[in-house]
Amino acid sequence: MSISTKPDATDGQPRTGSSKRPTPASVSIIGLLAAALIAFAVAPTLVAESYSWVEFGISESAAQGVEGAWLARVGMILFGLAVLWLVGLGHRDWGPLATAMHLLFGVSMFGVAAFAAKSWEDGAAFVETEDALHSAFAATAGFGIVVGIAVLIVRRRRRSVRAALPDWVAFLVTALIPLTASTDIWGLMQRIMFFAAAAWYAREAWSTPSTDQAR
Repeated sequence: MSISTKPDATDGQPRTGSSKRPTPASVSIIGLLAAALIAFAVAPTLVAESYSWVEFGISESAAQGVEGAWLARVGMILFGLAVLWLVGLGHRDWGPLATAMHLLFGVSMFGVAAFAAKSWEDGAAFVETEDALHSAFAATAGFGIVVGIAVLIVRRRRRSVRAALPDWVAFLVTALIPLTASTDIWGLMQRIMFFAAAAWYAREAWSTPSTDQAR
């Protein structure tokens, strides 16, 4: 299968022909991201009824001592695996810094899954060190994706507004929600943030050529 490399008049990037098809790796990455989102959506049904997916975040549905927490943790692992796979493919225009930042995000998602946060229930026993490690990995993951997308916005600055819009939306959502979301709706806002991140990574996976296509 051949792909035209004629520059697009609107964004200066190679334009792919109408015959372009996603690679098996791209489809697999998108599938992992979709599975992660499904796990995040279903996880609240496995935990105690006092859990509110609007108020409490995904980390609480994977918290220490919580029955059914395994599903949210699996979702975190699937999300991290999808991003690491995408990093491993070597996206054509990421560059070393953006690649490093998204690698950091993917690895941190495994840390978030490995070390659980404390439960949302008052008085529930928890290991303080594990909760602190969870928070540290979560903060590192947030740093990685925000900086990684910001670097790409700079690298792709010559593109049209339309072509740059997905990067800007993903950047603003992942950067601003942690700073502005109310604690009363933190769970809802965090799920919107993960959906936006998954959609952005899925788009990047779709545009990543196979080894043969990249030649």
